[in-house]
Amino acid sequence: MTTPAETPRWGWVAAGFLAAFGAATGFALWTRALGDWNNGLAWERSLLAALPRPLPPVLDQTVFWLAWLGTNVTLFPVLAVAGVWLWRARRRDLVVYIGVVAMGSLALNQLLKALFDRARPALWEHRGRYSQSSFPSGHAIAVIATLFTLAIILHRERGWRWPYAVCGVILVANIYSRLYLGVHWPSDVAGGAIAGVIWLVTTFVAFRPAAIV
Repeated sequence: MTTPAETPRWGWVAAGFLAAFGAATGFALWTRALGDWNNGLAWERSLLAALPRPLPPVLDQTVFWLAWLGTNVTLFPVLAVAGVWLWRARRRDLVVYIGVVAMGSLALNQLLKALFDRARPALWEHRGRYSQSSFPSGHAIAVIATLFTLAIILHRERGWRWPYAVCGVILVANIYSRLYLGVHWPSDVAGGAIAGVIWLVTTFVAFRPAAIV
């Protein structure tokens, strides 16, 4: 078990949140300047149209349910269980770490959606769970930031590497499902990924154990 940092580096948390928000905002403004924002850029429409659909019924339903792995309905119970486990193990520093990452991910998603009221694709009927603006993909932010944070913690505390592979599979499945179900443009996913990666990295530094600073 690693030695916890004496005090979280809150400057990194604040800077990371602003950097994630700023980078995603810049990407959105750049994308919007390239063409018809609400109807998708030409390459986005072409990519979505090229996806094989509909898939065979079993695969179709699998893709449909995989999308739920990136929602608060499934993520928060997982985070709650992890939080209880860490609290009982007297790792309250890691409980705070998880809480900050989760709340920051949610705030980034909500603020960006409020700022960019982008219409969702209208190429076919929407399916699954979706609300508010199309940009950014909250699934991409949440899976990258929160699930990979859990993977980092499990690696630190137990030496496990397999959670990284599991998170990678969940991420790819979620990205594909959001496009397949017709609820996001590809640039929505890219914007969410940009915000998620920056938030993941900066919170990692902010809560990095003192022993490996």
